[in-house]
Amino acid sequence: MKRGLYILLLIILGGNFSACEDVIQVDVEQKQKKIVVDAFIDNRHQTQTIRLTESIPFFDIPGTEPPLTTATVALVDTTGGGIAAPPIFFRHDSMGYYRWTPNPTSGDTLKVGRTYALLIIEGQDTVIGTTRLAPTVSRIDSLRTVPVEGNGPPFIDTGKYCEIFAYDLPGFGNYYWLKTFRNDTFLNEINKLNISQDMGNNSNGQDAGLFIYPVRFSELNEFLRPYRDGEKVRVEIHSISQFAYYWFQLVVNQNNNGGLFATPPVNIQSNMFLLNQNSKRGVAGFFNIAAVNSIEITVKE
Repeated sequence: MKRGLYILLLIILGGNFSACEDVIQVDVEQKQKKIVVDAFIDNRHQTQTIRLTESIPFFDIPGTEPPLTTATVALVDTTGGGIAAPPIFFRHDSMGYYRWTPNPTSGDTLKVGRTYALLIIEGQDTVIGTTRLAPTVSRIDSLRTVPVEGNGPPFIDTGKYCEIFAYDLPGFGNYYWLKTFRNDTFLNEINKLNISQDMGNNSNGQDAGLFIYPVRFSELNEFLRPYRDGEKVRVEIHSISQFAYYWFQLVVNQNNNGGLFATPPVNIQSNMFLLNQNSKRGVAGFFNIAAVNSIEITVKE
């Protein structure tokens, strides 16, 4: 008898709990809109792009941010504390994308070691940020494939994986972003963000050496999808500022901020600043100019 009552009680409780599953619609009010600056450009002689959008509430659909299409966007060489060269203007193309194409013939290019200010005037708001164009690695020995037998995590599938042999610049305080492209498609998942302070480990005074194994191998590969013969693989090593390095770390931390002990999400500090302190909008995003060295191979038998 008691056993029957116990089973009946479990059935009733189970039905009650399943009946209490309601979908909760969360409407988070956006207290302050922000001008969002996506300004990761480099010194290569190809068209450079900056994008400006306006922020949306936290639970809105990503990709629906309104583009800002009427801004004035200028890049100024401020090396030495003054205006060292005429401003470079980025012209609006479409959907908030502003573009500029360097001209090596006229010397209209970006140079390593110079400091640049990005000036944005949008409506009643003026936004400014500065960065130094730091050098990137000068020595890349090779990019090669490594045959691996898939006998357990992280190597699930047997096949070819890539490893780059590149060396940190001499001296401490160099920061890099290694970007991997597979058949010209950038592997841009947040879990593949591959950044390195110097060679990746200078705890014992190591400097100017080969990038450590996680940097030169682990983060270059998709372990569920080895490279196939005929595929192109390109690795670009971009220089980034110290601020950008730690900004990326904060982005990763926010992306992984979940579970029982998660903290409330917060906006990550930008290196762009509003000059008009009484603005009704804030500013988000980041500005960095990179020097780039790259290598590309075609996977073969």
